[in-house]
Amino acid sequence: MTQYALAAVLIALLAGIVVGKAWERYKLRDGRWIDRRRLRETPHYMLGLNFLTENQVDQAIDELTQATSTDTDALEIQMILGNLYRQKGQVGRAITIHQTLLQRPTLTTLEHAYVLLCLGLDYRHGGFVDRALEAFQEVVHLDPHNRYALVNLQKLYEEQHQWTEAAAVREEIGHINGRENSQDQHILAFLRNQIGEAQAMNGDAESAARSFASAIDIDEHAAPAYLHLGDVREQQGDAAGAIDAWEQLVKMVPERAYLAFDRLEGAYQRAGTPRRFIDLCRSVIDANPLDWRGRLALASHYASAGDHRAALDLLLSALPNNPHGLVVHQAIWQSLTALGLDRDLVQRYTDLTRAAVFYLDPHICVNCRYRSTELLWQCPQCHAWNTFVEERIAPAKDAGG
Repeated sequence: MTQYALAAVLIALLAGIVVGKAWERYKLRDGRWIDRRRLRETPHYMLGLNFLTENQVDQAIDELTQATSTDTDALEIQMILGNLYRQKGQVGRAITIHQTLLQRPTLTTLEHAYVLLCLGLDYRHGGFVDRALEAFQEVVHLDPHNRYALVNLQKLYEEQHQWTEAAAVREEIGHINGRENSQDQHILAFLRNQIGEAQAMNGDAESAARSFASAIDIDEHAAPAYLHLGDVREQQGDAAGAIDAWEQLVKMVPERAYLAFDRLEGAYQRAGTPRRFIDLCRSVIDANPLDWRGRLALASHYASAGDHRAALDLLLSALPNNPHGLVVHQAIWQSLTALGLDRDLVQRYTDLTRAAVFYLDPHICVNCRYRSTELLWQCPQCHAWNTFVEERIAPAKDAGG
């Protein structure tokens, strides 16, 4: 089962527990008293929850179904059963269960909202986007502080590339969580950046620049906003403004400084100040002795100027910090070739790479472990923002060590 499915099950379980607590306050139904606590203490109910926590969905369904035999009106169990059928891929059955629950005339507002939330998840899982949107919007109407519904609304808007609507929903979530919540600000900044990208693609450079600047104001670590703000300014003929935006990225998000290297090198060259690129790379290297991308960029700069020995020295000093990066080795091979494959230099390189396994700078999502050969700002699998890091492999040990 995917992490998304597991998360949905946990949400459903939480929803069931919350509704169960509320349900205890309304024990008199249709002229008879119902002991909801006693129902949840039955062996079938407890076994069902145990199987659920162990991700044994079929067994959980069997036990919870038997638990409902003592009381077919048990709302919380019916909700969980519907959610479990959804996780099994039986979306139609889940929809039928949750739609039937909505027909109950005795539902409280809170219960109605949570059943609608489950139905919205059914629709989303089944690909019924319009129906899912309608369900989640109705949940928010009934329960304006229902964070689960708001998060799902945001994700649906993101999937449809409706960035403005997604940002508006994230702002609502921020109001619920409190403005001090850095994660809300972080996500909102990336959504503002997406709005700016869409505006730039439509030729509205002024609006795009404002959106990128807004993203940076919201979260000064929103790396893509600096890149795109500089791009827009350069297109508008503001070379100094473009350089300033890219230099701010290097300063504020140093681990992503390499994204601006090519842009800054070209801009400095056009401005007649190529030395500034050397100084920039040196400052990045000095600030982080383990940095290898600054060395790679500076080596490329030296190689372009014909100074292959200086380039090779930088590359060989970068190699221990990323011995598995194919891009580093490719640059070293080029420098060695330009230097006539000097035997001592080749031997030095061979010694440094004896235990290395090459790969092309793979990136991995820390949230769901999705892999990519390039840096992605949003994970295509779990849809989380800015969760990719470069994975490193430990050097191989000698067989006798």
